[in-house]
Order: sequence, then C-alpha cells, then structure tokens
Amino acid sequence: MIDGPRGIKPDELDEVCDLVGRVFNWQMRENFPTLFCKENADNIRIIKADGKIVSHIGIVVRDMIINGCRISVGNVGAVCTDENYRKRGYAWAILEDAIKKLRSDGVDMLLVSGSRTLYIQHGCTHVGKVNVYTLSSDISIPKMKQQARKFEIDDLPQWANLHRNEPIRFHRPYNDFHDLVTKAMVYRPNRSLSSILTNENINAYAVIAKTNVNKREVIVIDEYAGSRRAIISAIPDWFEQYRVQQCNIPVPIHDIEFSNLFEFLGIRPSFSKASGGTISIINFPQLCKKLMPLFEEKIGTCAVQNLNFSECDNTYTFRLDGEVAVYNDIHDVTKLIFGDPPGIDKPTEIPAQGRLLDLLKQIFPIPRPEYGLSYI
Repeated sequence: MIDGPRGIKPDELDEVCDLVGRVFNWQMRENFPTLFCKENADNIRIIKADGKIVSHIGIVVRDMIINGCRISVGNVGAVCTDENYRKRGYAWAILEDAIKKLRSDGVDMLLVSGSRTLYIQHGCTHVGKVNVYTLSSDISIPKMKQQARKFEIDDLPQWANLHRNEPIRFHRPYNDFHDLVTKAMVYRPNRSLSSILTNENINAYAVIAKTNVNKREVIVIDEYAGSRRAIISAIPDWFEQYRVQQCNIPVPIHDIEFSNLFEFLGIRPSFSKASGGTISIINFPQLCKKLMPLFEEKIGTCAVQNLNFSECDNTYTFRLDGEVAVYNDIHDVTKLIFGDPPGIDKPTEIPAQGRLLDLLKQIFPIPRPEYGLSYI
C-alpha cells in the first residue's frame, strides 16, 4: 500500500532523516537545519510503501529580494529514494506533488540544487552567469588597516546587517542565520566563516570553503557581503591562515563594484559558470507582476502600465498594447528572465518586434542571488 505523496507528521522526522542520511551518506539533519525541522514538516514531502518512508523531497520556502522586489522561492534539495524502491516513478510523483503544493501556496518558482533529467523535464533550467576570479598568492594586493579573523557568535548582528544591505539576496530571517552559522557549520569541516574588521567594526564577511581543484588545495568564497575592497585586502591573510596559494571568488555579473576592483588589479575572470542550481518558473504571471517595480525603474511608469503577462496551457505571453511575444517553452522564458548560461552559442531569441522587443531587452535579464549559506 502506497501512502503519499504528503508532508510528514511530526513523529516521522527521525525516520525521514534516517533515509536521507543513508542515501547521501551525510549528516543531513545537522547540515540543513532550516529544512529538517518540525516547523517545516509540511514541506518535507514523502512517500511511504510497506509501512516505511521510501522517497523524499525537501523544500524550504523563502523569498529572494531582487532590487527591492520580493520573489517567493521553493528551494528544493535532498531528493532521494530508497535503493530498493527505485524505478517505480516515486521521484516523479513526489516532485509533481511538490510543484502542485507550491503553486497552491503562491510560490513563484523552484530553485533546485541539481540538474538531473527529472528536473529538466519539469522546466528546470540553468540560467545566469557568474564570473570566477582566480587570485594566486604572489599577487600584489593593497593592504588596508584591518583584521580577518574567525567568526564569533557576537558578530552575527553585524553579519545580518551587512547581508540585509545587499540589494540582491535571499531573505534570511535572523533565526535562519543563527542556525546556519552555528548548527550547520559544526558539521561542515571544509567550511569556515571569516569576519573582516576595521578597528572594532565588521565591514565585510566571507564564507570560505577549502577544496581541491586539479589536485591542488584552494579556497573558494561561497558567500560574501559588505565592503568588496575589504574582502580583497583580506585575501593575503587567508592564504596564510589556510596554507593555500590560490583563491577563487565567484562574482555575479551584477556585482559591478567587485568586478571593477579586480579589473583595477589587472585580474580578469578565469572562467564563467552558471549561477548555482536550476530554476523552474511555476507561476509566470505572478512572478512578472512582483517584478513590476523593477521594470518601472528600467522603462518608466507609462510603459509598465501597458505591459501584461499571461499563461495558458503552457503558453507564456507578453503583451504591450497590440504587440505580443509568445513562448511555448518555459526553458526559453526562464532564460529570457534570468539570462542565458555560459556556453550558449546563440542567445535565446525574443519572439517580438518593435517597441515590445525593445522593452523586453531593457527589462531582462534580471539578477538572482547565489545560494551561499542558504544552499539546500
């Protein structure tokens, strides 16, 4: 007998954590405290068979803030099925259930930490570009009067303030932030947190991962906020602290200040990659309506008032007075909104002409936050 897909009951949390822990061979509950908690029980979707939990998909619903616009996002991860119950369609059924639930809850899109065929068939798409800057230990970096030291729990209010002042970010409740830098970090030995201070004030922070690239130990900045100049100035300290000779910093293309500082130092991006995870838009008109304040700043009030968005039978339409642009593939719509990933020979076409074409080119693409600590 099959039970589900459905959310878990409070007394099933231990069992579902046992399943995902066995499948991923990792302490999942400890690493993802915002996902595997009783408060999130209805977003921990499962299927039971033979009286036990055999399939799981995890969701954490949070907002993205993009230049003041709030977008509701279902962050999806820890998707798995017991090896003895695979190839029965459970993963497909549970993802369909998750999307249906998120739509009914008013969520705008999925952000999935994967790109397997299952997700692609549900509209998940690689979008956006991130430039990766590589710095070696022999580079000359101007030194500021500052100190890069290990994060202390009393630093958290200043970290939260720095994060809150980033124009493109995940909305991160203070309790989320606390759990992510305390509970989760204990179980991530290859991650560390660095506060960057001038006198007694923290003016930047960085989440640092130590990893191997081409059989060489390097550090990668997973998340940052605050003064970009202070972050660059802290890199020599990190070379010494972590005993490495290379630092990779992924910088979203909207972060013009950081990119300009690297250009000033004569450092060009070593390569570009797609933004973390894949996106599936599940409520196209609602998403666009939430972005209207941003569109208004780009093209003006009059043009925005005449711009309309609709969805019907997997057809996605932009309208401006008598002009229309119609898409029949959600992958193309997502690439238009968030930008093509690297490696695309031919940019995604906009099926429009005249003024509508001009306006769509002006309002898209929009940036999106990187996962950082919010990774699921």
